[in-house]
Amino acid sequence: MHQCDATFRQPKGQPMSGSSRARLTSLCAAAALATGLAAIGPAIAADGQITLELNGASTVGSACQATLVARNGFDKALSDFGLDIVVFDAAGGVSDMSALSLGAMPAGKTRVLRFNIAKRACDKVSAVLVNDVRTCKGEGVDPASCLANLKTSSRIDIGLSL
Repeated sequence: MHQCDATFRQPKGQPMSGSSRARLTSLCAAAALATGLAAIGPAIAADGQITLELNGASTVGSACQATLVARNGFDKALSDFGLDIVVFDAAGGVSDMSALSLGAMPAGKTRVLRFNIAKRACDKVSAVLVNDVRTCKGEGVDPASCLANLKTSSRIDIGLSL
């Protein structure tokens, strides 16, 4: 018996009709699709939020270069979006502070950016903090909503938080 069938069983002794089974199959397919979409990642799945995911990092020369996946889940475009970030070293001390400009972010658009987060090797970086939203401009966008609706995550050993 299929797992979804077991969850939606008919009362004992009553066979499931063909139309009921077809509806059940459709519901199971929709549930599987929703589960699959949710597993894609936070940078894609959160409407009404700006999501930032630290997706990768590698040492290039003497700097730690990070890959950030950013998504504007608002229904309005941002003409300019920027962050103040703080980088913590391996011991947890503040090592770098900088401004990061993501530029224009169309509504519903996911972008990937690569930038240097620290002037040291990535194994010497423990975390990145979004200290503040520096710039959040867009027609009909309340700048305060950008920080209030910002969600962060990390797929790597370097944490990303608010």
